[in-house]
Amino acid sequence: MKRSWPLAITAMLLAGSLTACSTANNAAVEPATTTVEVTTIKEQPLDAVYDLSGTLAAYDQTPVSFRINGTVASVRADVGDRVNKGATLATLDTADLQLQVENANQSVAAAAASLSSAKASMTNARAGQQAAAAGVASASAQLESAKASQQGVLDGARPQERAQAQNAVNKAQIAYDQAKTAATRAQTLFDNGLLTQQEKEQAETTLENAQAGLKDAQEQLSLTLAGAKNSDRASAAAAVKQAQVGIENAQASVAQANAAVEQANAGVEQAQASYDQAVISRDTAQLNLTRAAMQAPASGTILTKAISEGQTVSAGTEMYTIGEINRLKVLLPVPDSEINEWRVGQQVSISLYDAVRTGKVTRLYPQTNENTGSISVEVAISNPNLDWKPGQVVNASRQASSETGLLVPAQAVVSSGSEPYVFKVVNKKAVKTTVKLGNLYNNNYEVTSGLKVGDKIVTRGADRLFNGDDLKVSEAATTNAKGTNGNAQSGAASTDANGEASAND
Repeated sequence: MKRSWPLAITAMLLAGSLTACSTANNAAVEPATTTVEVTTIKEQPLDAVYDLSGTLAAYDQTPVSFRINGTVASVRADVGDRVNKGATLATLDTADLQLQVENANQSVAAAAASLSSAKASMTNARAGQQAAAAGVASASAQLESAKASQQGVLDGARPQERAQAQNAVNKAQIAYDQAKTAATRAQTLFDNGLLTQQEKEQAETTLENAQAGLKDAQEQLSLTLAGAKNSDRASAAAAVKQAQVGIENAQASVAQANAAVEQANAGVEQAQASYDQAVISRDTAQLNLTRAAMQAPASGTILTKAISEGQTVSAGTEMYTIGEINRLKVLLPVPDSEINEWRVGQQVSISLYDAVRTGKVTRLYPQTNENTGSISVEVAISNPNLDWKPGQVVNASRQASSETGLLVPAQAVVSSGSEPYVFKVVNKKAVKTTVKLGNLYNNNYEVTSGLKVGDKIVTRGADRLFNGDDLKVSEAATTNAKGTNGNAQSGAASTDANGEASAND
């Protein structure tokens, strides 16, 4: 029994030794695998070092508000929505507005009727004015005729009339003398029985007629030579006076007609003004009805919203902000001592987290900020995928030249020994590679030797690696690489056919 202990102990030690050897062999066969992130080496612009930062904003921002007061009836757009120009964003309650339109239409109809009546009165007044003017013309003609007649009475017979009257007397005298001679001869012949009684009587009748004609001619000559009678003068004067009264009455009628025309014209002007005002009120009511819908003045994305249904709003109060975010901008506070190095059109590297894009200077502000001593520089950045958002803070550096080089993130470089090194990824294994470094650009080292374009290096987890370690690339956290054009690359990691970790460009 006592001799069996050494054997037992020896057996136990041998078993332990075999177990340890087995474990060691297994560890050598199955080494540990480290999960890392990688990037692909590319030519990149060498930027000047500027510690500038700013907040992204939509390049074009448009505030949107209602143009009239009212109560919000509906809200149709929310923050983040993409809207087109003219799209309805919200509406107001239109009950009162529609009532205003109806009342305005009735006012326009009433004003139109009043205007039509006023124009009819104007037409009648102008007709009366024309009739009064015709009456004046007629009265003037009558006055001129009366005056002519009166002048004729006052002037008496003209020389020609007196000569005619005298000639008539002379002719009547001759006719009388001839008739008298004929009557005397007829009496003698009758006494001698040479004429009949009838022939004698005819001669006597002719004598009587000639005597009467002579008397009439003599009386007419007497009247002609004597002139008009007082009664004729009075009658002519009365006719002139009556004609003057007639023209005065006609002129009074003209004055009344002119006054009526002026009054009618004032009525038309007032009715026209009332009609025009009614039309303006109607158009305003109809315009306000159309303004009850808030429409997008430009296409873009809703950035801010300050509206809700049932809310009472005032005209001009900003309810939405619309921005075109496929193009962003950032204001960089550049020290005024360095502003001369900046130019419109220069390229600027803009970084957001691990993504980097190239922007362009679009504006240099003319005034220095009194508080900071800096001048704002506006930089525009393309954002075609809309993945950068207004409000995010970005870092920036101005591109100083067109020179390029190989840049690696500072965190990928291990400098614990005499020479800095990185780990390349070759066939899923970590290969320690010594590098020579140049200047530091935006937390990236320029590598002057040791790497070439297309090499894949570990960016995160390098400080935990040893040469020859097996690697596994984390697809959820693969480092994005910056391309030669400064744009962020889509860096989702994948594994190639040989099992080598790579970053998709």
